[in-house]
Amino acid sequence: MAGKRTHQDAVGAPASSAEASRVSKRAKSDKKKTSNDDDDRMALTLLLENADELIDCLRCLKSEESQRGGQSASVSAAKEKLSSLSSKLLPAFQTFGGQSAGQAIAPPAAPKTEASMSVPHPGFITKWTSADTSKTIPPLPAILDPELEKAALTHSGQHTVGVNYERLEWVGDAYLEVIATALVHQTFSDLQEGRCAQLRELLVRNLTLSGFSKMYGLEKRANLPEEFKAGGRVKGTSASDKQRIKALGDLFEAYVGAVILSDPKDGVQRVADWLKVLWGPTLEKQIQQEETKGPVDNISSKTKLEVLIGIKGVKIEYKDLPSQKKDKDTNLPLFAVACVLNGYGENKQLGFGTALGKKEAGQKAAQMALDNKKLLKPYIDKKQAYVAARKAQQAAEEAAAA
Repeated sequence: MAGKRTHQDAVGAPASSAEASRVSKRAKSDKKKTSNDDDDRMALTLLLENADELIDCLRCLKSEESQRGGQSASVSAAKEKLSSLSSKLLPAFQTFGGQSAGQAIAPPAAPKTEASMSVPHPGFITKWTSADTSKTIPPLPAILDPELEKAALTHSGQHTVGVNYERLEWVGDAYLEVIATALVHQTFSDLQEGRCAQLRELLVRNLTLSGFSKMYGLEKRANLPEEFKAGGRVKGTSASDKQRIKALGDLFEAYVGAVILSDPKDGVQRVADWLKVLWGPTLEKQIQQEETKGPVDNISSKTKLEVLIGIKGVKIEYKDLPSQKKDKDTNLPLFAVACVLNGYGENKQLGFGTALGKKEAGQKAAQMALDNKKLLKPYIDKKQAYVAARKAQQAAEEAAAA
């Protein structure tokens, strides 16, 4: 009997173990499902909380897209906001995409021409130096896949061809933004983000990119509708200058996208190295100024002026001035700001400044006031007299209290 019981126990043990394993797996599965449901709810909440801002950004970009040959400052602001929202909402999109927040998002299955290729990280991009501003035209990097090359050089208006550059343009546009952002960020370490966005816009706007397309002869190689070619259609319509600039800018973006996708290992680095030299002359003046500037003074001109002449009851105000001027590099409107002293029995303008941003214009106005030592001397003297009188009064009060 004892031997039989031992045998039954031995036979029954695996069944009991298997049942326990199944129960454990079910418990883990239920726990995982609950965790996933919680993650989904949190991700959805995050998206809904920011939906209005995201929609507003996209609407702004969509409405302005047709005018990209000369983009407005509102587009740059919308892109900056979209960049901020993208970082904030990325975990939510990854949750619904089936990816954990720390993993790269796998691209959807696609035809060979938009290949299932890895996306390298452009962390190797280094800042510009004056050596990168040579006027020598760098060689055009080759597209290593003939099918991608054909697609990159085919306008979407050529319906009979079957492939076109629209998706490649989308990819190239994104990489141009990333590479331009990295170069500007690393080169101009002290610029405010608004000014950085304006420098980046100089690089990626269609006016710049269409010039590169013509410089490399891409328009001659491309399969474009007749109206986009020189002279337009025979006895037909011709594209406007704005339409041609847009099409040639898109063509350049598509070429960039094709170079990268055709070379998953080295494509991004090849394009980044090429663009660094190609873009250098566009920002030559700014790059040289960055190299020759002195040590950065972390105390703003506004703060210095306040310390120099500000006391209780005296206000230094910064007021907008009318301005019709435009920046000669970006053709964007310049803000004008006046630095006004309201105190010491006076209401007087001490200086003014113009810049692409109000903050920078205000700082320039304050600096103009600081540079005018003759103008400031009476107010400096008045402040010193006020401080001396206050100290004397405090000393008298302390003596009386003793």
